[in-house]
Amino acid sequence: MDRMKTFGLYALCIILFFIFSNIMINFAIKGTYKPIDADIIVRDDLKINIKDVKATYINGYIEGIVNNIGKEVNMAYVKIDLYSKRNILLGTKYVKMPYIRENEERNFRIGFEFTDVKYCKIQIVDEVDKEVTEDQFSTSEIRFAKLLLTIIFLSFFG
Repeated sequence: MDRMKTFGLYALCIILFFIFSNIMINFAIKGTYKPIDADIIVRDDLKINIKDVKATYINGYIEGIVNNIGKEVNMAYVKIDLYSKRNILLGTKYVKMPYIRENEERNFRIGFEFTDVKYCKIQIVDEVDKEVTEDQFSTSEIRFAKLLLTIIFLSFFG
């Protein structure tokens, strides 16, 4: 019986240490993100409200809401141009917004992996260029989920 109590105590200590370390890691990582400037290019029918724009030296994320204050829109894209402090375009990201009804709100979040981003320009466009790759639509969270799913799949069926 004493051995089970000792085992339970060790298990409880490991679980508490795991929870504590995850909380501290989360605070440490979120503390490295700094706000960056966001210039929003206004459009009559769709309005962008930015909740959060933060970046570290190597990556960042943008959260916002698209409000449709006009008529229904079949397809729109949120275009995000990311710039360095010397006004050099580091890259462009897109968020696809299919079929937005009148007076509807859509949340979006996109991550980026560009070095030393100082500000971004955000606008809504109707079409994307033909040179746009699939990677410009993909976020780092989605790529991480694909990697994790591949590892799990290979461990069971590989």
